[in-house]
Amino acid sequence: MKNMIFLISALVVGIMLNSCEDFLERNPLDQISDPEFWNTETDLELYINGLYEYFEGYANVGMGGGWTKDCGTDIVLEKVGAYWDTHTKRLDGTLTVPSSGGGWDWTKVREVNHFLENAGRVEDGELLDHYTGEGYFFRAWFYFELLVKFGDLPIITQTVNVDDVEIMYGSRSSRSDVVDFMISDLDSAISKMKYASEVGPARINKDIASLFKARVCLYEGTWEKYHLGTDFAGKTDGTAYLMAAADAATEVIEAGNYSLVTGDTSSTYYNLFNQTDYRKNPEVMLYKHQEYLAYGNQFGNQSQNWPNGYGISHEMTQMYLCTDGLPIALSELFQGDSTLYLVELNRDPRCAQTLMVPGDIIAISQDDTTFFNLPEVFNCPTGYESQKFRLPQYDPESGSPSHDVGYIFFRYAEALLVYAEAKAELGTLNQADVDMTINKLRDRVGMPHLNLGSIASDPNWPDYGHTLPDYLYEIRRERAVELYGEGYRFDDLMRWRAHNLWFGKRFTGTLYTDELKELDPNMFANEEGYLDPFQVILNGPEGGYGFHEDRDYLLPLPINELTLNENLDQNPNW
Repeated sequence: MKNMIFLISALVVGIMLNSCEDFLERNPLDQISDPEFWNTETDLELYINGLYEYFEGYANVGMGGGWTKDCGTDIVLEKVGAYWDTHTKRLDGTLTVPSSGGGWDWTKVREVNHFLENAGRVEDGELLDHYTGEGYFFRAWFYFELLVKFGDLPIITQTVNVDDVEIMYGSRSSRSDVVDFMISDLDSAISKMKYASEVGPARINKDIASLFKARVCLYEGTWEKYHLGTDFAGKTDGTAYLMAAADAATEVIEAGNYSLVTGDTSSTYYNLFNQTDYRKNPEVMLYKHQEYLAYGNQFGNQSQNWPNGYGISHEMTQMYLCTDGLPIALSELFQGDSTLYLVELNRDPRCAQTLMVPGDIIAISQDDTTFFNLPEVFNCPTGYESQKFRLPQYDPESGSPSHDVGYIFFRYAEALLVYAEAKAELGTLNQADVDMTINKLRDRVGMPHLNLGSIASDPNWPDYGHTLPDYLYEIRRERAVELYGEGYRFDDLMRWRAHNLWFGKRFTGTLYTDELKELDPNMFANEEGYLDPFQVILNGPEGGYGFHEDRDYLLPLPINELTLNENLDQNPNW
C-alpha cells in the first residue's frame, strides 16, 4: 500500500496515447473549451496528473534536495558563492524587495481552480470523487507554499479572468482565515479520497491528505503561538490548530496502513533513504521515482563531493545523544570530536548512518570499491559530509553511476513527530504518547527510551528564544535528528520564532586539522579551530547573521504587484 510518483511525463504520455492522439495540439489545460474536454474520468486523471509535476523534486528544488531548502540553518551549511541562496540571505537579513516575481505566483492555484470548477461535469467513473479530492489536496498544497512565504493571502476559489476585477484587485485575507480555508479543502480531500489499497501505488490518498493536514496545522499552531503579539500574529493563540494537528496525525496512526521500517539498528535508517523503488516500503507514503539523470537528477550520486556545496554543521553533530541516552555534555561515553570517527563513536546510530567517516563506502562499481577517507572541504564547506540518500552501487547493467534514488515527500515517521510535538505544545503529552511516537523512532535504532520523569537537562540545549519544558527540547531534538536533510528545518525555525538561535551567530564545521589544511589551506576557522565557512561573508570573526526579527519572518511582495493592486499591503517593515 505504498505510494509513488513515477515520472509524470511518462504518466501523461501514456494517458495521452490512450485518450486522444492530438492532445498536444489542444489549448493549454486551463483554457480547454467544453467540447474538447471534461467528458470522461480519464480527462480528470490526465489533468490532475499534470499537477503532480509541481511536487518538489530535483528539477524544482535542486540536486541537493532537502538540503537546498534547509541550507544556512543550524543544521546545513552551503558553499558561499553560487550556493548562497534565498534561504541563507533571508536568515542574514540581506534580501531586498523584488521588482517582480519573488514567489508571488498564482499559476498553480489558477490551474487547480479550473480543475475543481469543471470536475463535476464528468458524470460517470469509479474514481470521480477521488480525483476531485486530489484537486482539493493540491489547492491546499499550493496555498501552503504561499503561506509560509507571505502569510496573509487572497483566497481565490475560481478561475480568474480579465473581467473579474474585484478578485484581481482584492485584498489579502488573514493567515488564520487562509489556513481555515486550507483545512476545509483538506477535509474535503479526506472525505472524497480512497486509501492506497484502493487506488494503487501512484496516487495521493486519504492517509496522505490527513498527514498533510497534520503538517499544516502544526505549522500554523506553533506559528500563532510563538508569534503572538508580533506583527506576524494570526487571529488565535494556536491551540485549536495544535489540537487539529494531533487529531489528524492520530487518524494516520490509527488507520494502520503504514508503519516504521525496522530491522538492523545499525543500517535500517541509512537504507531507508537509498532506495530506487519504495513501493514495498511500509513507511514511505509518497515518493517520486527518478530515472537515471532525468531532470538532471543527481540523487544517490556515487561521487564523494555530492551533494556539491552542502555540509552538515558542527551544531547538528552535537544534537545526537550518546548511546546511554544522555547528551554529550553529560555523558561519559562522549569521546570528543577531534576526528570524524570520534564524532559518531558511542552516539545515536542515526549519526553514523548520516555522517561520512573514514572507511564508509562511497561507490561500488563493477571493478572497484571506493572508500571515504577525508572530506573534500572545497565542495563540503563544513567538512562533515552526509551519506543520507547515497546509493553506493553503480548501475549493474551500464556500469555507470545510477543517480536514481527516490525523492520522498511523505513518510509515516512524520505523523509520529507531529503528534508528539502537538501534544507537547498543548501541555497534554503523557508517557503513553511518547511511547507510541518518539520511543518508536528510538527503538528503530536501538536508543534508550525518552522517559518524561527523568529527562536530563542539557546545558547545550539550543537557544530558541523561549523558555521551553524539557520534554519539548527533546522532541525538537528528535525531529532534527530523524528528519535531517529532508527539508523541514527552515520552516521549523520560522514557525518557532527561533531567531535567537542564529541572529549574530555563525554556524561551523569540523575541526580544521592539519590534514584538511593540506587539502585546502584557504579555509577559515574560528578561535576554537572549527571550520567557519561564513566568516568573511558575515563580516569577519565578530560578525554573524543580520536577521531582522520584525521583518524577515515573511518575504516581501514584489513592487509590480503592489503597483497594480492598491488593495495589496506590503508585509511588515519591508
